Amino acid sequence: MVKVANTNEKAEHIIELSTIYFYQGVTPRTIALKDCGLKAKGSIKGAFSALYGYQSKQEAFMAARSYANERRLDFTVIDLLVKLDTKQNPLTMKPEDLASHDFISFQRLSRSMMDDVQDVLRAHLLAEGTDPDSVGIFKPHIVLMQRPDLVAALMNQPSWEHLKVIAHPADLEFSARPLNVGTVPFRHWDAIQEATCRLNPNIRITLEPPAPINSDSTNADAPSPQHKAKSVQRLR
Repeated sequence: MVKVANTNEKAEHIIELSTIYFYQGVTPRTIALKDCGLKAKGSIKGAFSALYGYQSKQEAFMAARSYANERRLDFTVIDLLVKLDTKQNPLTMKPEDLASHDFISFQRLSRSMMDDVQDVLRAHLLAEGTDPDSVGIFKPHIVLMQRPDLVAALMNQPSWEHLKVIAHPADLEFSARPLNVGTVPFRHWDAIQEATCRLNPNIRITLEPPAPINSDSTNADAPSPQHKAKSVQRLR
């Protein structure tokens, strides 16, 4: 019984994500994980996104197969583990709980937490000259699908900077349907414990971190152009 309890406790501190790597020609022997972040229909500066949740993963694998076949590509699936410092919140996330957890899911936000998210997004949109109501601010998950860059606005809020994984819906380039992803800020890259290639176990996945492009707080975590070289976008 003690062993089961320990296993359950360990699982509460681990987030399992998966990403898809498209390539042409010879199967690579080594792939850098930093080159394998899922490409949303817009960029999330300073972060790495991968599939989160069983259903999204299954739908993504089917969509990836169709995408690859249409473009005469191959693909492989990379699984990664992200270690949390605190166990996942078993309840809906409230603003007063945020500081005590380092994982948040948009599927489990309280009304008050959703209001806080709306306030952050509203302020950011107004600052750039966009009418928040024009993008449906009262449905933040829809706003984030339309504007993935706003995920960065959230994760760089002082009260969110400790979060290692933010789970949210995203429109991905290879999928016609929105899927749930887990976004890991580059500043928490060392929380990624391991990455393995599910379909090609002989492929080595390396974990060197993405390089910052400058020291500005809003862009310091963004990947340099060469780190996007093998993205889905290049392999259209």
